[in-house]
Amino acid sequence: MLEVKSRSGPARTVRWSDGQVRFDTPIVALSDPRSQGTDICELMLASVNGVTEVSHKASGKNVFSIPETKFPPLSSLRWTGDMLPIAGTNAFSVSADVRMPEAEAIKGKEFAVLGNAFELRRDARAFAKAVVDLRRAVGNKRLIYAPGMMDVSNLALLVYMGVDVMDDSLVRYLASIGKVSTTEGPVDSDEAPWLFHDDASKDALAASEMNIWKEMQLVKHMIKKDSLRGLVETRVHSSPWMVAVLRIFDEEHYGFQEERFPVIGPKFYANAKQSLFRPDVLRYRKRILERYSKPDHKRILLLLPCSAKKPYYTSRSHQIFRRVLQSVTNFDVVHEVIVTSPLGVVPRELELFYPAAQYDIPVTGHWDREEVAMVQELVKHIAGQGYDKIICHLGDEGEIVKQVIDCIDTSNGSPGSRDSLNALRAVLSEECSKQPRVPIGVDRQRTLAAVSRFQFGPEAGVLTEGCRVSGSYPYARIQLTPQSQMGMLTPERGMISLTVEGAERIYGKGLGWVKIGDFDIEGNLFAKGVSESDPNIRVGDEVAVVRSGKVVGVGVAMMFGSEMTDSDRGEAVRMRHYVKIKK
Repeated sequence: MLEVKSRSGPARTVRWSDGQVRFDTPIVALSDPRSQGTDICELMLASVNGVTEVSHKASGKNVFSIPETKFPPLSSLRWTGDMLPIAGTNAFSVSADVRMPEAEAIKGKEFAVLGNAFELRRDARAFAKAVVDLRRAVGNKRLIYAPGMMDVSNLALLVYMGVDVMDDSLVRYLASIGKVSTTEGPVDSDEAPWLFHDDASKDALAASEMNIWKEMQLVKHMIKKDSLRGLVETRVHSSPWMVAVLRIFDEEHYGFQEERFPVIGPKFYANAKQSLFRPDVLRYRKRILERYSKPDHKRILLLLPCSAKKPYYTSRSHQIFRRVLQSVTNFDVVHEVIVTSPLGVVPRELELFYPAAQYDIPVTGHWDREEVAMVQELVKHIAGQGYDKIICHLGDEGEIVKQVIDCIDTSNGSPGSRDSLNALRAVLSEECSKQPRVPIGVDRQRTLAAVSRFQFGPEAGVLTEGCRVSGSYPYARIQLTPQSQMGMLTPERGMISLTVEGAERIYGKGLGWVKIGDFDIEGNLFAKGVSESDPNIRVGDEVAVVRSGKVVGVGVAMMFGSEMTDSDRGEAVRMRHYVKIKK
């Protein structure tokens, strides 16, 4: 039986149990007898009479076994990517040998094996595709075992891509030729005495096993923190193959990753080139292009630089910009948009959303071609939404956007200088005076409508229709009447949290839904009670719980959509509000 404990993108920690036998993944099965007396692994690997057996170390119970004839070396075979069912089980193997006999079976229906995985180290694209194809074929209720390809340097990458079980056969081979497996790749033991606790023995395998254990503890910790992607971005630079795998995984399998990335998350560093293509970062940019439309009363676009402190409104520089703006009459017609990498643009009303409030980047003043192209695309998209005037207060970075839009530059190279701020105030005062006055209530209502469209979809702006928005930024309540609230925006979540009434209003207009059977909700909703779910749901999304076509509750998704219907255990929706149907 499987129970997911934590997730970080496609990676996860899982508790596997069969009676009294249990272990947690990700895990590495060790085969050398010396590891029997250590506590660094719960699984042991052995080859017995042509069968690979993986057993639970403490109890000696067999967990699963694989006939070795199922996975011949690929030296004389060509990879085809075919999915082959293993007769008599629910397990699958990805193998190059499409004529392999189906009479032999893998013992253990909750395991799927990536056949000939070692040979896929020759082809980064084939490996990425094989992992994705296998996971999609076997679903989320099975553990994926990739034999023969793990070393310490690629452990984090394999786990991030969704591999649950690995073994030490490659590490043992490296040790046999005098190399210690490290996070930076294999190191010759004769040239690295500092790798050994015992200078006398210089046991390369023992040192490698300890490195496996340390890396695995770090990987599990990063999954628990939902920060594994950052670790992987640092690890892949150990080899060109790993850089290629991650790049291909991002570019060609974005959909597979994005489905598994939550819409909320912790702070992270966008330090590497790969950070531009993190699925959560790329999803944000896509949603700006596909979902976002400005509040229609905003007639003047003001482009501002990002700040080191997030959310932006808490930074000293942006507090100064806000004071300048608010000193101008009719400033509510001005639309503040922050220009930044790796997100491109962040409209002020979206600054609380993940990942806008969580990212941090090294500031060098230099932008590479991909960053420039990305920023220009998004700035041009925003600028094309119907403004009467565009003001650029970006400093030196303004040269990038002035290549694609016409604007008034007020920064004079230094946005925070007194002269620049005075120039900004003067231009704002002149341009705002030309626009019709906008009541503060209209500004708040239309701004929250833009937030709703971005969060739920283009039709979800109806959430605020006829409503009054109250509260002091960054808090806001959407109220139809003093007693009827549609939802609330808070900086803690960074997005709109709905009531049942709010969910009813936008059900069918982009809000994710989870259907249940004929029972009343008494607390949180577990996967066992889900009959159908919206495949567009992501972890952290607001979702409506629907019974017999009626919204009976609203909460936060704790699984992505397809996982809810594919799982037997685990919390699917953490309920905020629910009602009982009167019989």
